[in-house]
This record gives sequence, structure tokens and C-alpha cells, in this order.
Amino acid sequence: MDLLGGAALALGTVVVVVVGGGIVALVVVARRVRSGAIPRFGGTGIHELTRRAGTLLVRLDDRLRDADSELGYAIAQFGADAAKPWADALSGARAKVAEAYRLRHALDDAEPDSDRRQREWTLQIIALCEQAERQLDEQDDAFTRLRGREVSAEGTLRELRSRIEDARARAAASRELLSDAAARFAPAALAAVADHPAQADRLLDDAAVRADAAAAGIAPSGVSSVSGILAEAEQIVHRAGDLLESVERTVRDLEAASAALATRRRELAEDATQARAEVESAPDPDSGAAILDALRELEAITPLSPADPVRELDRLDEAASRLDLALAGSRNQKQRFAHALAAYEGTLVSARSQIAVVRDLVAGGRAGVSARTRLAEAERQLAIAEAETDPVEKLDAVRRAVTHARDADALARYDLGG
Repeated sequence: MDLLGGAALALGTVVVVVVGGGIVALVVVARRVRSGAIPRFGGTGIHELTRRAGTLLVRLDDRLRDADSELGYAIAQFGADAAKPWADALSGARAKVAEAYRLRHALDDAEPDSDRRQREWTLQIIALCEQAERQLDEQDDAFTRLRGREVSAEGTLRELRSRIEDARARAAASRELLSDAAARFAPAALAAVADHPAQADRLLDDAAVRADAAAAGIAPSGVSSVSGILAEAEQIVHRAGDLLESVERTVRDLEAASAALATRRRELAEDATQARAEVESAPDPDSGAAILDALRELEAITPLSPADPVRELDRLDEAASRLDLALAGSRNQKQRFAHALAAYEGTLVSARSQIAVVRDLVAGGRAGVSARTRLAEAERQLAIAEAETDPVEKLDAVRRAVTHARDADALARYDLGG
């Protein structure tokens, strides 16, 4: 069955249902008017309402009589799939007009109606016509936009091909960026984006094939039916761009983490010196022993080779956290605040970087609900940390964000099979 035949059959079905349900409709109309679902038009008289209803019916009837040729043109220009929303809108509008005519016929029959019934049914006719007009107007606007895109298809294709070439150059630059980063950072630090340039190339090849298919469909007249293909190709290029952005962001994050790591090591060396001085002034032997244990653990952390600054920041932060606990009894509040602020900056870099990596893993669509839940909690704790004004609370929140991001990463990689 073609689209026009289907629309006609759907209309016939709707009319039968409408006529068969006439008695029920009469009751529903009255209820809708009383509930306010149908406008009362204030104190507008019945004669003016009748004229408005008649004008709307005539206008819609003429519009629907011309609509089949519009639908045929849309099918010929854009194809049956693209024209289906227009066919559905026509079918719905015809059903509403058929119901409006049924009500008008009931008002015009030999049996007199009460003033209240005349008003209610006339208002229902107006409401049905206005709903039908809105349906048709929405589809008219949609097809106007679609025709505009089709007319400019040649320019869109040129822009698309330019974007593909730019993205190919960006993919080549991303490969060089990864190659340079691989000489400085551990493979695990780059694993999440290592294949992104290759994935982007495959997507760009797909987009280029679609661009060629669209080019073959552009008519000399300037009116073509290729907007769907062009839109799909544009989305594919956008996805390729997202992959390349992930590569660039990951390398930026690793470089930022490297800088933060150097600063963090200097700060922790100063903290260790201060902590040794505080061992003698510890309030009790257990407190002094706890400080010494934490210091030994911190000093045992040596630089990773090959470098993984995010992981190393994590290890340092865990050791620094234990030192904080050991020093809590001997540091005054001012010192704790200053220390928390210093620790916060490095931990913040780690949290943001790890959350970004997990976001990329989840974006692939295969990560399960547990990984997504941990990621959401990590993002929530990061937001708390960034909004908090108390330095100690900020540090605690950002550390919780790191913990949840680490858990989310492990769960996501498990879901992805490694």
C-alpha cells in the first residue's frame, strides 16, 4: 500500500470510529466545556461563534482539498519516509475536520437544540478546527525548513567536505600528539584514547562515502532530496571530532598533571620537614609514632617510570592523607587549612582528569549502571569540592571524587572487557 492509499484508509477508519462514537462524544464535549478544556470565548454571542466556526471549516476544507497535491510533491521531492510526518498530519487534521462537520450536521438537523448545547458544540467545532490548523502549520514550517536545506544542499556539501578534510588533518595531528606523549607517559595513561585517531579515520571515511552519495543526488535545478544523507554525514564528522578532542584533552590533562606533580612533590617535601619537627611536640607517644609511620610511607614513594603523573598524584595524595591524619592532633587549624588548600590543588587536577577518562569510557555506550553510578557520584563530589569554602571540606570532597572516579574507571573497564 502506498503512502497516499494508507492515509486514505486511515481517514476512513477514523471517520467510522468518529460516527460510531458519536453518542459518547456528545457527553464528552459537555464535560470538556464545563472543565475549561474548550474555551468559552467569554461573552461572545452564539451568532458570532457560528460565523467563526463556519469560516474556519471552509478555510480548512479548502486547505485539505489542496493538500493531496502538496503531499504528492513532498513524496516526489523528499521520499515517502521524509514525507510521512506530513501524511500523518493530514490524516489527523482530516479526522478533526470530519468530527467538526459531524457536530455541525447535528446542529443543522431538524431537531432543535438548546442554547447551551449550540454553544458547546460550536465551541467544540472551533477547537477542532484550530487544532487541525496547528497540525498543518507545524508541518508546513517543517517542510519549509527542509526545502531550504535542500535548495542549499550544494553549499552544505562543500562545507561538509571542508570539515572532513579539516578533521583528517586534525586526526593526523592527534597521531603525532599521541606519539610524542607515548615517549613521555606510560601506556596505561594513554590507553583510553590510543585508538581514537583510527576510529576517527574510519568515521571520516564513512562521512566521505555519504558525501559522495549526496553529491550524486544534487539536481542541476538546485532542489535536491539529500538533506537526510548530509545530516547523517555531519553527525558522523561531529563524532569523529569528539574522539579527537578526547585525545587532545587527555594529553593536556597529563601535561597539567605533570606540572602539578612537580609542585606537589616540593610541597610534600616541605610538609615532611615540618612533620619531623612536630614529632617531638606530639601530645603522646602514639601520635609521634603515627607521624613517623606516615612519613616513612610518603618518602617510600618514588617517581614512576615510565611516567604516569595522574597515578603518581594519587599515590602521593593517599600518603599525604595518612600524614594529615597523623598530624591532626598536633597542627593548629590555620596550618591545617593552609595544608588542605595546597593538597587540594593537586588532587583537583587528578579528580578532573580521572573523571574525564571515565566519561570517555562511558560515552562508548557499553559501560554498565554501576560504573555510571560511581561516575555520577564522583562528579557530584567534585561539584561539592569546587563550591565548598572550607579548605578541609574541599579537600575531603575532592578526595572522595577521586575515589569514586577510580572505582568507576575499574567498573567501566571491566564492562568493556578489560
